[in-house]
Amino acid sequence: MNGGRAAAFVLPACLLFLAPPRCEAQNLVPNGSFELTDTCPYTISFQEGDQPLYRRTWLNNPDYFNACADTSDPLAALVSVPQNGVTFQYAQDGDAYAGFYTFDINGQYREYLGTPLIAPLSVGETYYASFWVNATNSGSYWPALGMSNNMGLLLTMHSNAWSDFNGPAFSFRNFAHLYRQEVLTDTANWTLVSGSFVADSAYQYVVLGNFFDNAHTQVIPISPFNGEASYCVIDNVCVSQDPNGCDLTGIDEIKGAGGATAWVDRDAGELVVTWPGHVRYASEVVDMTGRRIRNAEASAGQLRLSIAGLSAGMYVARLRQGEIRAFVKFVIPR
Repeated sequence: MNGGRAAAFVLPACLLFLAPPRCEAQNLVPNGSFELTDTCPYTISFQEGDQPLYRRTWLNNPDYFNACADTSDPLAALVSVPQNGVTFQYAQDGDAYAGFYTFDINGQYREYLGTPLIAPLSVGETYYASFWVNATNSGSYWPALGMSNNMGLLLTMHSNAWSDFNGPAFSFRNFAHLYRQEVLTDTANWTLVSGSFVADSAYQYVVLGNFFDNAHTQVIPISPFNGEASYCVIDNVCVSQDPNGCDLTGIDEIKGAGGATAWVDRDAGELVVTWPGHVRYASEVVDMTGRRIRNAEASAGQLRLSIAGLSAGMYVARLRQGEIRAFVKFVIPR
C-alpha cells in the first residue's frame, strides 16, 4: 500500500447535489463519518462504486473501510472494520472510516481525499473544526508502518478531485487550517484533533491528509524496520460555524492535558477548573492567538474563572504549580 499500489478507479469529480450529513445539521462536511456509501467496499483504494458518498481522491489512492465489507472475500476483507489489511480498529463513529499515507521517505508520497462543503465559508467568520485519527497497527496483511505528525484538514477554493487513474498534482503547502503537530503514537485509541480559525476566503472544499513535506514531518517507527512510511485512519470530520456542531473539547465537562478537568457553570458565567493532586496553583486564560485574557489563583484545589464578556470562540486555561504545567481547552458558544 504505497506508491506501487494499483491505481484507483474513481467516480466523476463532484456530485451536483449534497445531502446533509446524518445527525449533524451544523456540519458543513457532507458524510463526515463516512457512513453513506453507494456499495460496501470490496477492495483497496477508492474504486468505482467503492467509496464513501461525496468523497473523491485528490491525490493517489486513499482507502475506504466499512464493517459491511464481505469478509469471506479476501479482497473485501482488506477493507473491513474492525479488522482489515492495515489495522484492527473499530470506527470512532458508526461503522466506517477512511485511511491514507501520511509519509513516505521515497518520493514524498502522500494520499489525499476531499469533498465539496455543503456551503461556502463566509469571510471573516469564525469556524470550528475537528476530526479523529488513529495510528494503524496489527493489520491482517500489511506490516505496521511508522507513526507521523501533521495529519490535517485544509480548506481550498478549487477542487483537485481525480476522475481517472491519474489526476492533477497537489503541491505541499506546509500549512493546514487544522492539524496535529505532535506525532500520533496511540495505536489503540482514537485521538481528537480540534480547533478554530477565521475564514480568510470563501472556501468551498475540504481536503484531508498531511500537507507538509518530508522535511517538516516527524516519523517514529513502530519497529526498527518501518520508519520509511506512515499511515493513519480518520473518522468523524467536521467544520461548523457553531462551536457545538463539532467534537471540540466539550462544554459540560472538559478533559485537558496534565489531568486537569473543567466544566462551564452557565448560571454563574464561570469556568470551574479542577486539577487533582494540586491544591494551590496559578491559572491564566489565553485566546487562540496566545493573548492573555484572564488570570487567577486557586486556593482549595478548585478554581473559578469568570468568562463574562468573552467573545465566542476557543480558549485555553493554562495551569501552573512550580515547574508543573497543565492546560484545558474550552469553547464559549455564540
